[in-house]
Amino acid sequence: MPIHVKICGCANGHDVQAVAALQPDAIGFIFCARSPRHVAAEAVREWTADWPVAIAKVGVFVDSPLATIRAIVATARLDVVQLHGTESTAFCTALGGRVWKAIALNRLAPGALPDYPEAVEALLLDYQRGTQRGGTGCTLDWGQAAAMVRQVPQRVVLAGGLTPDNVQEAITTVRPWGVDVSSGVEQVPGRKDMGKVKEFIDRCRANH
Repeated sequence: MPIHVKICGCANGHDVQAVAALQPDAIGFIFCARSPRHVAAEAVREWTADWPVAIAKVGVFVDSPLATIRAIVATARLDVVQLHGTESTAFCTALGGRVWKAIALNRLAPGALPDYPEAVEALLLDYQRGTQRGGTGCTLDWGQAAAMVRQVPQRVVLAGGLTPDNVQEAITTVRPWGVDVSSGVEQVPGRKDMGKVKEFIDRCRANH
């Protein structure tokens, strides 16, 4: 089965168009004001007006109110909501639609499983450093991630420290449904290196 490839943290129109031309499965936009990759819903709507429907638009939120998320989803015309905060199962259920819940794998006790059995479409395994949730460039314990893939009912998206150099090994080791990269294909936070983006996508799709 082909690996689902998401390029996250696109923060300007030029990068959005250039990444879309490389045809990943999804592109992520950060709606968290303290992130250097933060974008406005109106800008995302403008940047993606002529997008092929095959590329999903994913909005990333951290403990935003339900009404705020719904308003941004409507304005930016998002396909998926990705939650990186302390959102509960009840919150995910109330939000409805396609929801991915990020789990800080490095904060989870070995062998412990997250409790989001039916409320989310996918679990995204990431690394939390201090108060920074995602985009840290820190690599997960792939053995722990692989064990979770085997045990949870949801699709699993692997994030955390992925780069063009290690993504093939990560896919082979963890066997996730999808992979998510942000800092691993950047020049600086909020600006992509298109050579790295292309190489990342190509390596994900080689032999898969």
